[in-house]
Amino acid sequence: MRSIRWDITPSQFSEFLRKLRFEYHKWDTFACGALRVVPESIVLSVQQHNLIVAMTERLAFILRGIEQRVKNDKSALRRLGIPSRVADLIGIEAESPMQLARYDFFPTPEGGWAVSEFNEDVPGGFNEIIAAERLLPKHHPGYQFVDRFAESFLNAMPTEGRVAFMYATGYSEDLQHMLILQNLLQQRDQPSLLCSPRHLKSRFGKLTAQGERVDAVVRFYPGEWYPLLPNRRAWRRAVATIPMMNPLRRLISQSKAVFDLWDQPGIVSSDDLEFLHSVAPATHCFTAGHEKMLLDRPADWVIKENFGRMGENVVMGSLVTPQHWQSTINYAKSKPADHVIQRCFGVTPMQFSSGTLYPAIGAFVINGRFAGYYSRVAAEPFLTHQATYVPTVIDVL
Repeated sequence: MRSIRWDITPSQFSEFLRKLRFEYHKWDTFACGALRVVPESIVLSVQQHNLIVAMTERLAFILRGIEQRVKNDKSALRRLGIPSRVADLIGIEAESPMQLARYDFFPTPEGGWAVSEFNEDVPGGFNEIIAAERLLPKHHPGYQFVDRFAESFLNAMPTEGRVAFMYATGYSEDLQHMLILQNLLQQRDQPSLLCSPRHLKSRFGKLTAQGERVDAVVRFYPGEWYPLLPNRRAWRRAVATIPMMNPLRRLISQSKAVFDLWDQPGIVSSDDLEFLHSVAPATHCFTAGHEKMLLDRPADWVIKENFGRMGENVVMGSLVTPQHWQSTINYAKSKPADHVIQRCFGVTPMQFSSGTLYPAIGAFVINGRFAGYYSRVAAEPFLTHQATYVPTVIDVL
C-alpha cells in the first residue's frame, strides 16, 4: 500500500473541487479552515483489494446473522444499548435485504487489518465516492477505480414508487448526502422527496410525507433518536410494511457493544468467531470494575459510547491527559450501559506529500456486496469529521 499524486494540473484540481461542491453537493470540502480533499490517492495491490472485499462481505454476512438471532431478544438489545421503544420497532420490522454500510479497515504493524466499528446506521461519504468514480479515472493512468457505488445503490432500491429520503434536517452535511442520492433517482425519473422522519403520517392505511404517498424510505436519521419522534404510530406502520434502507435493526451492528455480544455462546459459529477475533479488537461492555485496569494502562484502551459517531465520544487513553482520562472514566461510570472499552491497536502510517498520516480504508457494502472505497487519512491514528478524504485505486500494472 502506498500513495500517489494525481496526474492533474492546479487548474484541473480547482475545477474538480468546484464540481465536487456544486454538482455533487460536497459543501464541506473545507472544514475547520483546512481543505479536506487533496490530490493524492491510496494505491492497493490486487491482492490487498481482494482481501478487503472478502473481509467486507464476510463481515456483512456475519452481522446479518447476528441481527436475525437477536432482533427479538429484548435482553440482548438492552445489552447493545438500544432504547426500548426502538427495540419494539425492531421486533415488528418487515424482513429487508436493503443495506447501505461502510466498514473502515486500519492497516496494522503486524501486517493485517483491524476494524474498530461498523458504520451500519447512517454511514457517510456518498458525495466523494460518486464524484470520484465519475471524474477521477482520467487522472489516474495505469490504475483502476473499482467504485460502483451509484450503480449498486440504484440496483438495491425499488424501481417503482416514491422514495422518501429522511434525514436530520438541522444538519447541512446530512442534506448533502441525501441530495446526491436523490439525484441518482432523478436520473431514472423516479419520484422522491426530502423530509424529516417527523413528517411521516399514516392515514386511511396509507403512509405519506408532505402530502405525498411514500412507497420506500432511505433512512439517514440515527436510529437511537427515534424515541424522540412524536409520530410513533406512523413509524410502527412504516417499519412493518414498506422497504427501508436502512432498517432500524442496523442499530444491532452499529452498536460498539456488538463486539462484546458475539462472544456469547450461540451468537456466531466457531469459524466466524475466529475470523472476528482476527480483525476486531477485544471489546467489553463497561463496568465500574474496569477502572483500575484503565488507570493502570491507559495507552492500552479506548472508551467509546455505543452510538457515538464521527469520532465523537471516543477517547483514546494514549492521546489525552490523565485528568481527561479520569473524567472520561467517571462519565462512563455514570452511564455504564452506554459505554464499552476497546483494546487499542496500532495503525501503520503512510507517507504523503504533507508528511506522515494514518489511513483508514473505508469499504462500502450495499446489500451484502462490496460497492467501493471511501478512505481517509489523519495526523493521528484517530479519525473524526476532520479527516481528509483520499480516493483509493488498484494497481493493475
